[in-house]
Amino acid sequence: MTKGVYCEKCDREIKFTGDLVTTIFMFQVVPYHENCYAKDLKGMRSFFVSNTPINGISGNISAVLSIFIGIFAVLFLDGFTKFLGLLALVSVGYRLYSYMRFEKRLPD
Repeated sequence: MTKGVYCEKCDREIKFTGDLVTTIFMFQVVPYHENCYAKDLKGMRSFFVSNTPINGISGNISAVLSIFIGIFAVLFLDGFTKFLGLLALVSVGYRLYSYMRFEKRLPD
């Protein structure tokens, strides 16, 4: 039996993926209900809180662009700039972690 996914704000269980919004809080991926995210976190910006969801269309587009930037960096850049290009792959790691930890466990 798998543990449920619980909202970071209201501590209630998230029942399906359409109600799930994951974001980064202090370098950690946390789940929210869509309503809880919209009320409290949307528009809030700081060093520790990301105001863009990891899951969804914007997160998927960001991950794909990061993959292209990382591949370009490995193939065409040298030295320190190659390392900076590889840092773009961090967002891909966050996206995969979000999917494996939260989205995969919920029904559509």
